Amino acid sequence: MPSRRRFLALGAATALAGCTTVADEPPKPGSTQSTNPDRHIYGADGEWSSFGCNASNTRGVGDGKAPVDGVTEKWRVEVPQTAYYEPLVVDGRVYQPTPEELRVYDAADGSKLWSKAHVYATPLVRDDIVYVGVRNRLLALDSKTGETKWERAFGENASVRTPSMYDSRWLYVPVGETVHRVSSLTGEVEWSRRLFGDILGSSPIYIGYYVALATEAGKLYLLAPDGTGAGEWNLPSKPQTPPTADTDGVYVNCLDGTTYGITLETQPRLNVDWKVETGVASGGLAVEKHLYAAGARGLYAVDPEDGERVWKHDVGDWRWTAPALGRDTLFVGGDKLYAFDPTPSVRVPGTGPAKRFEKSFYGRVGPGPVLNDGVLYVVAQTGRRRWDLLALE
Repeated sequence: MPSRRRFLALGAATALAGCTTVADEPPKPGSTQSTNPDRHIYGADGEWSSFGCNASNTRGVGDGKAPVDGVTEKWRVEVPQTAYYEPLVVDGRVYQPTPEELRVYDAADGSKLWSKAHVYATPLVRDDIVYVGVRNRLLALDSKTGETKWERAFGENASVRTPSMYDSRWLYVPVGETVHRVSSLTGEVEWSRRLFGDILGSSPIYIGYYVALATEAGKLYLLAPDGTGAGEWNLPSKPQTPPTADTDGVYVNCLDGTTYGITLETQPRLNVDWKVETGVASGGLAVEKHLYAAGARGLYAVDPEDGERVWKHDVGDWRWTAPALGRDTLFVGGDKLYAFDPTPSVRVPGTGPAKRFEKSFYGRVGPGPVLNDGVLYVVAQTGRRRWDLLALE
């Protein structure tokens, strides 16, 4: 009998909560096939336009372009040591959050194009608009100039976190304990739903329909497009990073160093389905055939159906990196920049992935890497007191 993962990937409809949406199938490794660039659920358009690359935070790009045999430096620009958020790369522009501002560079040569003060976290970039939270306001900025096209305030003491998007029409905007569904064109609020605990930003979209929201109080919610609840779970620890979703379920890493999996084969329950110790992975999780976590305890590959470890590889203990997937290759930072074959053909205890290449810098590597149009972008320590954003091809 085929696994549930295989069944859904072949285009079967989900029965969860009465939804009849069909899941997109990711492109074949190494191909230039596109799933649906407008919906962008599997990085189908090749852009790294949000936290986790795409609407589901899978950290996978499906354009078939990646440097799998080694890299050379294209350009570098200096960034602060405390630049702990990775860049986005969209339409020839690189967006790098820093503790002081959002800096935007030309992807061709690293020249600075514009900046926006008081933007400290990862933005969302879609259809030539940059959506960012600035204190109590959500701003929509022109991607070419940084000029404000519209803004929406949410209360004097509110804190707006990074929104998420699936179909280009609606934003899901976390503001404290409340999520708002907001028009991407006008900033008008369609509905609001209060949850328990402050909501993390960059919430993934599950099967192109539900939004999966994690809160600092250890809750995970699944909401339908009209704001009605489709599932609620209790997590034993505070989520460390926004969840990741694929056709089978939702996965989240927490501050206790554990990654939790919720499979959605049946109607949602209150408890998680499995857990596995992976260490704290502050940069997010990646998923394709396996679920990948990198951070304080190295790099892990986990079976997303049951949480069993498939392999582990030592990449240091730097938690501000995360795997990136492209052209059947897994890229990750840590004590170096690494590229691995993510799916070894033989599952033998103690056997890790084949290494495609590695590249050393002065110190730690990450945030990032991220992948766009065959180029890797990563923040790395390049000197005793210097950190750079690098473009590697």
